[in-house]
Order: sequence, then structure tokens, then C-alpha cells
Amino acid sequence: MDNTTEMEIKLSTSKESLKKLLDSSLLKAAMVPDSLQEKELENYYYDTASYKLFHEGIAYRIRKSDAGYVATIKTDDASQGGFSERKEYNVPVGEGAPTLEGFAELGLELDLKKLLAEEELQVLFKVLVKRQIRLLQITPETLLEMAIDKGNIVAGKSKEKIEEIEFEIVKGTKGDLFEFVAALAMEIPLFIEPRSKFKRGIDLLSNGSDYADIEEKGVKIDRTGNVETEFKKLIYYDIGVILEAQNALRDTTGLEDADRIILNRVKRLRAVVNFIKPLIEQKDYEYFHNLLAEIVDPLQQLYVLKRFMRQWDKVYKKTGTILKNNVLTERLQERRLEIMQIIKNQIESGLYARGMFKMLAWTENSHWQGAEFIQLEQFSLCRFRDWHKKLLVFEFTNEMLEEENAREMRKIIEVMVMVRRSIKIGTLDKQTFTYMKDLYRHLKILNFDIYGHKDIIAFLHGSNSRVLYRDAGLLLGWRLSEMPGAWRAVQKSWARLLGALKNKTKE
Repeated sequence: MDNTTEMEIKLSTSKESLKKLLDSSLLKAAMVPDSLQEKELENYYYDTASYKLFHEGIAYRIRKSDAGYVATIKTDDASQGGFSERKEYNVPVGEGAPTLEGFAELGLELDLKKLLAEEELQVLFKVLVKRQIRLLQITPETLLEMAIDKGNIVAGKSKEKIEEIEFEIVKGTKGDLFEFVAALAMEIPLFIEPRSKFKRGIDLLSNGSDYADIEEKGVKIDRTGNVETEFKKLIYYDIGVILEAQNALRDTTGLEDADRIILNRVKRLRAVVNFIKPLIEQKDYEYFHNLLAEIVDPLQQLYVLKRFMRQWDKVYKKTGTILKNNVLTERLQERRLEIMQIIKNQIESGLYARGMFKMLAWTENSHWQGAEFIQLEQFSLCRFRDWHKKLLVFEFTNEMLEEENAREMRKIIEVMVMVRRSIKIGTLDKQTFTYMKDLYRHLKILNFDIYGHKDIIAFLHGSNSRVLYRDAGLLLGWRLSEMPGAWRAVQKSWARLLGALKNKTKE
């Protein structure tokens, strides 16, 4: 790690949890004696009137502290999972006036004078914080600086509060940092802060203009790159997306849409873990498979429950003139609240953060079996052929797929669809991939909207309500009436895909 590279992770938590964090035996054991400091910092961020630095991915800051003024340039960071790794160049300045001198000598390759073309730097916004600093020796090799910042970003008349925790690597490894944060997450709920103070200030300043529109850019995959390197990039990215999505689940309002917000993102990560199984140790595979299953299960339950509710709403509207009471809706709503509470408990117990940071640590520290000389495309093509063969086992004619077989078929296609979307590699041409996505959609209808009778009957347990039994019977009857059409749609989609897959196996 060179002295111009800044590696840090930004986190947030509640005031109550912050107190628990500071009292944590894990934190106290790691704290370097007499390292506690408190500082008041004034930070001023500069750019030209046309935002030339911003568009080049550069943040220019002048910081005033007891030690004087320091001008800092930070390059655009590749922030994932709240972790950022970027270049930082610091030059002392006399009176706090911006300078372009001294950065090239530190290694900045960009010609600032040429970029600015005589445009002057001006203050965009300021950040005023009170910072509490601790040094943490978390392993013999890794030393962290922990900073707790409280203050405000001020842009004109607009203001935004800052309350965040930063862990910056002074020396050591990212793997150690992630392991440490994962251990902290076992004690308190932690959430990432995905934006730097600079990006938060730009958002505040521009109030939703194009300058603040930071979109999800995805991850660039190199087809000819090493399979381990490229899939680790993908895992890193997916974990970051999941941790950002977790922020939306911090209150009950967010929990209502938990399945929509995060379910497919966790499934995509699970699909990648299943896909790379031959390359990773069995114990690692089992740990992450079980962890992701634990997260997915209540999200999937919520997703299926909402489909129940939409179905029942259709049935009730058609029979509403006959039915006086709507008992099943009440029971479904009760169950929805129960599932939401399970998800909330998972987050507050640190399951999401602990699991994702454990995976990040593993991504940093693990070495995959026999992956040194395998290209991503080479491995992916072989694995897709393996999964094609798994699908061909389900060949059928006019016999309807049993519920268990329909579920297994959907799971196989889910892995193929999600991994193919992520890496854009496979033996599937565009048309064949379209067939597969179409079959996946119809299998979900068959699995969740037609089968699942046991799930409906489960709502009757512990109840003696004849009205509830009546409602459940009506819903089951509606599903049975829809079964022939749903099955024909699956059969038609499967016939198209089967022909395409058989042609691929001959090539």
C-alpha cells in the first residue's frame, strides 16, 4: 500500500448502536492506548463554474485544522459495499487559497493547468465536522484509523447532517478490515454510507441536476481475463449493491417492499456462488450457500405472499357480492407483518452486514482451486454446458411436471439466467436466451400461482373459522382452474428452448 492510496469504508448506525459500538469489547481490545483524539475540521470543496474537475472524477478539497491548511486531490473512487480505494494527494497551502502546484510531483498524472484552461477554482460547498479518532490494531499486520464524524454539509442555504463512521487502513489488508467489520456487525446493526462527502455535497448543491445523478454503472467483465479475478469483481459488485439496498430496509416502510428492493440481487449473488462451485472449497461453498439461503427465505416468502394476495384480490372481486367477510385477506396481512418482522430481526441482528462483509473478506483472502490458468469465457462455456445437461434431464411430453420437479427446474434456469445476465457469456445466443427467460417466467407462474397448495393450507392451521376455510377453498379452486393454461404456457416455452438446447449440444 503506497502513501498516496486511501482505502476506507464508511458506515452508519443509530445513536444507541454507536454507544454499544464504543463499549464493544472487540473495539476496546483493538484500540491503541492513548490514541484517542478529537478535532474540528473545516473542509472547502472547489471546482470551476463548469465543473471540470467533477467531470474528470476529481475532488479538490482544502482542509483547515489545528495543523494549518492542506489542499487535497482525490481521484474518482470505485466504491463498492461502502469501501473505496482511491488516490489521494496532499499539498500544504499557506492561507487556504487553492493551488495547482505540487500535485504532479506526488504522482498525479493529470495536467491540472491544461484541464482548467484558465478557469478559476471556486468554493462549491463546505463540510464542517467534529471528528473523534481512534487507532485500532485489529491484527498484527493491520492498523486502522477509526473516525467518527458529526457535522454538516453546507451548500448555500441547503444543509445536510453528517453522522458516519470511517475505518481507514493505515497499514495492512482489506481482508482484515472486512473481517473486523463483520465481527462488529454481530454485535450491532451496521449500514454502509455509499457516497463520499464530496458526492453528497454535489448532490446537495445541484439538487437533483445531472451533476448529482450517480447511476448504477455495473461492473466491466473481461471475457479473456482470469476466471477468479473476473468473478471476484462480480461478487464484489453484487455485495456492494446488496449492502446499498439494505439501507432502504431500515424502517418499516422499506420492509414492505423488501422483496422488490433486494430479493433478486441476493439471488444473483447466490447464483454466482452456485455457478463457481467447482473452483471454491466445499466448506466455503456450504457456508455462503447456507448464509444466502437464510437471507433469501423470508424475502421469498414475502414475494410469494404478495402473489397470494394479488390472486385472492382477483377472486374476491369476482365473488364479492356473495362473500360478506374477507377473512383470508386479514390472515394474509397478518402473515405479511410476521415476515417483515423476521426480515427486520435479521437486519438488526447483523445478518446482512455480517454475511456480506464475511464474503468480502473471503473474496480478498481466498485462492480458488485450479483457477490460475483458466479464462472466464473458457470456464463459463463449460459450466453453461453442464447446466444445459441438467435441464435436459427434465425432458417430458404431455405429462405435467410435478411440483417438486417444477421447482427444481426453475432453480436451474434461475442460475443460468442470472449468471448469463451478469457476465454476458454463454452458449446461449440472443434468441435461445429469450426462450430461457420466457420459460423462467412461466415456471414462476406455475410454481407460485398454481402450485403451492400446502402454503395456502398452512394459513388454516390453528383456526376454526369456517369463513377462512371457505376463502382458502375458493383460492385453491381458482388455482386449479388456471392450471391447464399455465401448464400449456410452460410446455410451449419448454419445447422452444429444448430444441435450441439440443442444437447447442450438437455443436
